[in-house]
Amino acid sequence: MTTPAPAAAAPLPRWKRAVFMAATLAVPLLPLLVIEAALRLAGWGGYPPFLRPAGRLEDGRTVAIVEPAASKPYFFANPTRPGYADETNFLMPKPDETVRIFLVGESAAKGFPQPRNLAMSAFLEAMLGDLWPERKVEVINLGTTAAASFPLVFMTRDALRFDPDLFIFYVGNNEFFGAYGVASINAVGTLPAWSLPTVRWCRGLAVVQAAEWLVRRRADENRSLMEQMVGRTNIPADSPLRTAAAGNLSAHLGQMVKLVTAAGLPAVVCTTASNESGLRPLGGGPEATEAFERGLQLAAAGDRAGARRAFLEARDLDTMPWRPTTAIEQAARGAAARKGAVLCDLAEVFRDRDPAGAPGWDLFDDHVHLSLQGQAEAARGMVAACVALPGPLRVDPDRAAGLPDWESYAARLGRNDLDDYRVRHTVRVLFNVPFMKASNPEAAERFTSACRQAEEAMPPDIAPVVREWQSMRPHAGGLRPLTGMVARVMVRQRKLREAERLFSIAQRQVPDYTSWYLEYVYFALACRQELDGGLSPADDQLAADAIAQGRFLLRRGFSSTGMAERYVGRLLQLRGAWRESIGPLEAARTRMRGTDLVACDQALTEAYRRTGNLDAAKRIIAAGLDRGGPHQGVYRQLAEQLSQPEPLDRDAPRP
Repeated sequence: MTTPAPAAAAPLPRWKRAVFMAATLAVPLLPLLVIEAALRLAGWGGYPPFLRPAGRLEDGRTVAIVEPAASKPYFFANPTRPGYADETNFLMPKPDETVRIFLVGESAAKGFPQPRNLAMSAFLEAMLGDLWPERKVEVINLGTTAAASFPLVFMTRDALRFDPDLFIFYVGNNEFFGAYGVASINAVGTLPAWSLPTVRWCRGLAVVQAAEWLVRRRADENRSLMEQMVGRTNIPADSPLRTAAAGNLSAHLGQMVKLVTAAGLPAVVCTTASNESGLRPLGGGPEATEAFERGLQLAAAGDRAGARRAFLEARDLDTMPWRPTTAIEQAARGAAARKGAVLCDLAEVFRDRDPAGAPGWDLFDDHVHLSLQGQAEAARGMVAACVALPGPLRVDPDRAAGLPDWESYAARLGRNDLDDYRVRHTVRVLFNVPFMKASNPEAAERFTSACRQAEEAMPPDIAPVVREWQSMRPHAGGLRPLTGMVARVMVRQRKLREAERLFSIAQRQVPDYTSWYLEYVYFALACRQELDGGLSPADDQLAADAIAQGRFLLRRGFSSTGMAERYVGRLLQLRGAWRESIGPLEAARTRMRGTDLVACDQALTEAYRRTGNLDAAKRIIAAGLDRGGPHQGVYRQLAEQLSQPEPLDRDAPRP
């Protein structure tokens, strides 16, 4: 008997096959998804916004912040030393009659190596403020160290949410060696520009970021950021990387301008200038060196046009293109023309004003970073470009031509000998990086000699402070101002007028809404109060505004050291609010140590004395005496002062 063949199984419906395949593929992915979720809960993954709301003030306005750490995920190949933007705070909604300008770029746009009060953004704000006295001008600097143009697309997108009036782009110095550059250590810039958003998405995964950190966390932190970024040290003039770098800038700068113009806003695109006649080719090489030497000879002979051609040839032949090449410049010009932006051709402006037809050390401190004069002249060029803007942002050309010279603006913004030294020391360190010193030994000696002369002329009590400043590590890209450190010495020497000037400068060198800002405002006002016998109405308002900033920090939990509480208390005391100062100072002293604790105790003792609470004052003095140590004399002096009968100040604190 023949057994009948079994009937063929009916095929699964298409939807069941799809579900089965999805389940099969999901099985090996499930552990990764669990790990990804866990790492996300631990804080890994994603990209923080470059600009974000930081909290609401009591009057309902919101404090917004330029977030320095937002660029860190783009530096996945060197997590120990990423590039940063400077922290900047501003208000939302935008105050009436305010013109808000975002300056987008890299470290040259940031103003490095100048302090923030002497960066091109500060000069631009001052110049436009003179031209538009009826308006308040805000130039918010988004310059980010060591970033190529790709990350700046997302920065521009974020900035559009904060009510801008104008964008100025000074971009193009880092297309080779910046984050997402074509020759940097991460090398992803060599991929087609259209693929980089996908790479960015993958790099945003928590598992990827955590793995990168595990692999690279022991990177050499003693190497400079410049050294860490270099992936290839030799890029010949005919290398396809040069074409790729120009193509990336063209694509990404075009995207930035398109985002801005699509929002109905004007944009100014600048070419980035560089040190062409002063800096020898960083990569050496016979062809580049020969062209540079020819440029020097032609400049000495008065052949301006020939010198210009030779210096540009040397720059373009440099096998370490830290300076923007001709193709990079053309990419910026092309992006402006294609997307309808106003062109500010600063590279040509700088060449036109130089006797050699190529700018040198008067406008630059190194290869692309501008000197103090260069910062001012870059801002002046941007002002001149605003002549072509439409509507109320248009600048009158005759009034722009009549602006004061750069030295007048530098003096107004706080130029001083200490920051001149700060810049020379920073550049001295830069030119002692081995490949910089090998190619430009004259520059290394130039700044080393200048620093040595300044150090030899320093008073004995200033030199140790300068050495201490040199040894400090930046915090989120920020470094404590040398001006503020030296000002404390001036206070101890009772040179209060000089101390007040330096504290006022330091106040402009740090972000608002920080304990550093509160500290420098307090000391500047304390000096003025002692010198003038009281606070002027403007000073009193400055103290009130700083107190409001401090209270914002405390409400939002942004004080981890106690310094915000300390200076809120001291500022209240400047305004006569002795009773109100006690709470912040008591909160501060629990986290104070050493001389900071002694200073806090002095302020608290005086507050208790003035409000009649002598027992509380004695408690603080007794605790200080019990601790022993080198400060016992201070507490004995406080005890003596407490025993002297003086009129009490029982006035209610001012609001």
